[in-house]
Amino acid sequence: MNVSLDEVSVVHGAVRALDGVSLQLPLGTQLLVWGAAGGGKTTLLKVIAGLVTPSSGQSRWDGREVATFTRGERRAEQAHLGMIFQSDALFDSRTVLDNVTFPLVRRGVGEREARERALATLERVGLSHAVDKTPETLSGGMRKRVGVARAIVAGPDVLLADDPFAGLDPVTERAVGDLLLEVSRGRTLVIAVPEPPRTLALPRQLELDRGRFAQP
Repeated sequence: MNVSLDEVSVVHGAVRALDGVSLQLPLGTQLLVWGAAGGGKTTLLKVIAGLVTPSSGQSRWDGREVATFTRGERRAEQAHLGMIFQSDALFDSRTVLDNVTFPLVRRGVGEREARERALATLERVGLSHAVDKTPETLSGGMRKRVGVARAIVAGPDVLLADDPFAGLDPVTERAVGDLLLEVSRGRTLVIAVPEPPRTLALPRQLELDRGRFAQP
């Protein structure tokens, strides 16, 4: 999936979260977006994922404006996008395995296939030993890896990570960064962080300041 934004603005009351942002994300792009809190990073990722509709401007998936998709079409296309949320957004009352199967079940994947795919993905992120644990019993780094597994289990073309290193020590930060690079090989990866991490360097970096990309 190729993603593009053309002069996108998002306004919430008196707050302009994004202000005329344009961005091209052809498949395979690796991009780090950084900036202070309130600069619009989370809103940017949600626009890319089709979770927030622009107040003006256009967001496109493979050349088609997202606003023109029906609800069913949008949900089908969102299978090509995976998002790691800033707050993890895991279900603490469910096991790690149930958390990772959840997006597959929502997409209509059968229970047996969903379980097999989830187990394979958890093995890929090094959590085979934790499938029956609940997220509340895990360390911060393990919770991040559960979030990564849930985001990639459906095989998305575009992986979006909102502040995935928050609260992590440098060693765990490096491990999670290496994991993101590994699982996104051949896909698009967009990471949003408050400041560029010392443990991860992406070929393309943009600063987002008060809803606009700062001039290089």
